[in-house]
Amino acid sequence: MSSKARRDFDRWFSEHYDDLVEQARRLHPDNRDLVHHTYLQCINALERNTNILENLPGYFNTAMWNLSANLFRKLYQIHETPDTTPVSDYDLSAAIKKEEAMIMTNHLSWFDRTVLSLYLDGWSMAQLSRESGINASVLYESISQSKKKLRDVIRQRTNQK
Repeated sequence: MSSKARRDFDRWFSEHYDDLVEQARRLHPDNRDLVHHTYLQCINALERNTNILENLPGYFNTAMWNLSANLFRKLYQIHETPDTTPVSDYDLSAAIKKEEAMIMTNHLSWFDRTVLSLYLDGWSMAQLSRESGINASVLYESISQSKKKLRDVIRQRTNQK
C-alpha cells in the first residue's frame, strides 16, 4: 500500500471516527474495539487492493458488519468477571512468612536456591536428575545443605529477637 493511500484512509477514519463508533454500537456491546478491529482489517485489505478507497465508507461498514456477525463475535466475548476476594480477607501473616522465606533463600548459592525452588515446586530429584543430567546424589546433597543453612539462619534470627 502506498503511503498516500494510507494517509487518505487515516484521514477519512479520523474524520468519521465518531460516526463509525455510533454505527458499531448497534452491532456489538464494545463498539470502540469493533471499530479498531475493523480498522486493522481494512489496513490489511488496503495492502492487497487500493481500489477500496473508491468506496471506503461502504467497505468499512460492510467489513464491520461481517466482523460483528462472525470473527469478532467469536474472538471477543464479554464475560462477567468473577468475584474476587476482598483485600480485607487477605492473610497478611502468610504473605510475610513467604517473604521471609524468600529472603532467607538469598543466603543460598544460585544452584542451591534453584534446586530448592524446584524441589518445593514438586519436582522429584530423580526426575530433575534425568531432565538436567545432574547426578541425583548431587541434587540430594544440595537439598540437605540448603536445609542446614536455612535452619542456621532461622536460629540466628530467633536468637537476635
